[in-house]
Formats: sequence, C-alpha cells, structure tokens
Amino acid sequence: MPLPSEPLDRFLARAARLPRAAARRAIHERRVAVNGVPTQKYHRALAAADRVACDGVELGDPPDDSILVCHKPAGYACSHAARDAPLIYELVPERWRHPDLQTVGRLDRDTTGLLLLTHDGRFLIRVADPQHGIAKRYRVRYEGALPEDAVARCAQGLALPDDPRPCLPAQLEIDGPGSAWLSIREGRHHQVKRMFAALGCRVLALHREMIGGLELPADLAPGAMRPARPEELQRLGVGWWWLPPGPDCAPAR
Repeated sequence: MPLPSEPLDRFLARAARLPRAAARRAIHERRVAVNGVPTQKYHRALAAADRVACDGVELGDPPDDSILVCHKPAGYACSHAARDAPLIYELVPERWRHPDLQTVGRLDRDTTGLLLLTHDGRFLIRVADPQHGIAKRYRVRYEGALPEDAVARCAQGLALPDDPRPCLPAQLEIDGPGSAWLSIREGRHHQVKRMFAALGCRVLALHREMIGGLELPADLAPGAMRPARPEELQRLGVGWWWLPPGPDCAPAR
C-alpha cells in the first residue's frame, strides 16, 4: 500500500526504482493509472488503499527505503565522482540503491558519524537548507587553546577570515582540554574546521552525533546503514508527510 498522503511521483520513484524525472514523465504521458484511471497529477496524494499501475502493470509496494540512516566511517567521500573514491555510495547495499540517491549534506572524508542518504528531494532540502534551522551536533577533538570568549563568539555568529558572511549563531560547549561539542544550523564547506581555525585551534577529529533530535543509532556500526524508522524521522523533526502539498496535491477521483 502507498504511505498515507504519499505523492504519486514519490511512490512511483521508489516502487519502480525510477529517477523522479522519469516517474513524472511517465505520469505526464498518461502511462500511470490510479485505481484504473490514468492521471497526470504527479503530486496527487495517494490513499493507503489506492492501486497504482504503470504501463498496465500494477506495482507492488516495497518497504519505504527512501531515507537511509548511515554511520559514516572515515576515509569515504560524500561524492559521486569516481576520482574521489572510495565513495560512501559503495557502502549502500544493492537492495537500497536508487538512481537519485544523494547524501543529505556532506561530511568530509575524515569525518565520521551520522549521515542521511535519500532519493526524496523534498526531504533533502528540508533537512539541509539552513532556513529550516535543523541543528547538526558534532563532537570535536582539537589542539590549541580556545579563547575565553569562544562560546560567546559562536553564539553571536562567528566571523570567518575567508568569508564575508558571519556564521549563523552556533552552540559551543567546552567538554575539557582539547574536547568540545559544536551545534551548527548550516553546512558551509569545512565549516567546523574553519570555525575552530578562526578561534585559533586545529581540529584533529570530528564526529557528527546528532541531526535535529535524531542521534546516531547505537545499533549502527561504522560503515553500516539501514532505512530510517518512523520514530527516528519524528525525532528528526521533518519528513515528507509534514511538507505542505502543492496546489495539485488534492486527491483527484
């Protein structure tokens, strides 16, 4: 069964393993029918009992694996470019691979911890875009001495010497000599490392522990991943079913 209120193009993309553009093209060409009736409304909200067919073949509904939770190990790049190998996508089991699969933001090659992957573009934007204010929390090991006003400077919006825009307000918690937590709400290139450099320190190790309210699951070993569970998406604070529908999302019978 489709997920409640799931848009038709999203269902088709995951059930038929199609790129979202190909799914929409099939709908536009009236090759897709809902309950036996062809439709061109690709944002149509499906009900759980709806039956969807493409080119006359009814689609089964596999488990929703459109959002993966991963424990990123060091050494893997969040890139599709072969020159950057080894790539994080090489760790994705075959059953969860999809032509549109992307990381939700990037972690540096040597950074470890919580990473989300998805082929749902709306979910990716909702989590990664700074305007939605979802915090990412990192454990930082560093060398050097942080200045006494480091916490206040981060909270006010730290200025970076190589960027005219100050960072958005961030929460720095000093955990002892050479150890700290940092929560940021944006994802500029090498941002955590650049922030610590601006404070006169050098990052030695970086581990992302949390996105929103979602902590790195304790059952995920480095290099492992699995589909996100509904309760995990609730802790994260976003999901496609929370997104406001477009003007053509109303069910069409």
